[in-house]
Amino acid sequence: METRVKEIKAGKIASNVFQDWYFMSNYEYNRLGRIWVVWKSTVRVTPFFKSGQMITISILLDGCEEEFFCSFIYASNSVEERKELWGDLKNHQDSPLFRNKPWLIFGDFNEILEVEEHSEPILTMAAYNGMTDFQEVVRYNSLTDMTYHGLLLTWCNKREEGLICKKLDRVLMSDSWTNVYPQSYSVFEAGGCSDHLRCRIQITAEVLKPRRPFKYTNVFTSFPGFLRLMEEFWGNREEFFMSTSAMFRFSKKLKVLKPELRRLSKEKLGDLVKRTNEAYDDLWECQVKTLVSQAPDAMSQEARAFLKWQRLSELEEKFLRQKSKLH
Repeated sequence: METRVKEIKAGKIASNVFQDWYFMSNYEYNRLGRIWVVWKSTVRVTPFFKSGQMITISILLDGCEEEFFCSFIYASNSVEERKELWGDLKNHQDSPLFRNKPWLIFGDFNEILEVEEHSEPILTMAAYNGMTDFQEVVRYNSLTDMTYHGLLLTWCNKREEGLICKKLDRVLMSDSWTNVYPQSYSVFEAGGCSDHLRCRIQITAEVLKPRRPFKYTNVFTSFPGFLRLMEEFWGNREEFFMSTSAMFRFSKKLKVLKPELRRLSKEKLGDLVKRTNEAYDDLWECQVKTLVSQAPDAMSQEARAFLKWQRLSELEEKFLRQKSKLH
């Protein structure tokens, strides 16, 4: 993932955002730390290779016996600098460690594989050479695109005039990966604040998690009707005195209050999640329109949809952030 985080702040931010997770980066090869990789403690990760444009690791999932390799890509904008990345990928292919091992290569390649993956299919000679370099390494490594759901084009320059869209992001897999994980697929969905679509990879069938019980969070205090509800509820109950029975009545009062808070949560937070999801869907539709039609007004509509989603998602994030600390 692209972070734009300076190295001096990376450790603190990673520990706050990804609590109880491990992380690695490539700051030692690029001062901007272009790639972060984060994983849960139940996953065994072994570093294999790092450069300014790629991190390669081996992964052993909990309950599995067979490891696989993943290469996370954030390619340079320069055709010449990308040649170093292509050479590293070929060296991976030639390594005996990769022989008959499942291998995924995914991320932002900053290059297209076919002319149809560009909204303006008339390419310059430099762009054509960059594309053929990419095609050559894909052939050399016998790579294929993973089956995906979503749009063909994954990036746009977000300009109302001179709009350009391309497929820069993809998931490539080795022949061994296809044999071991034949049902795996990827999903390209709305990127939110990013100019790239977000990619999610599904290796096996999804398992639904059980719903968690209701718990109070401080986000309730931001609702307009919260204080009025508390005043009315507290005003209709007996006064407390410093005694054992008073503390008992206090605990019972809090217990009776819980259904009221649950109702408030359903009315406000339930609606918040719904409105945030609807705003995200609207943003997704606008981003699809931008990538597909490149219409003159598409980018301005997308910008308005983004601002609406951003306001709602920030409130939702505050709620979910505290809720995660309660479990």
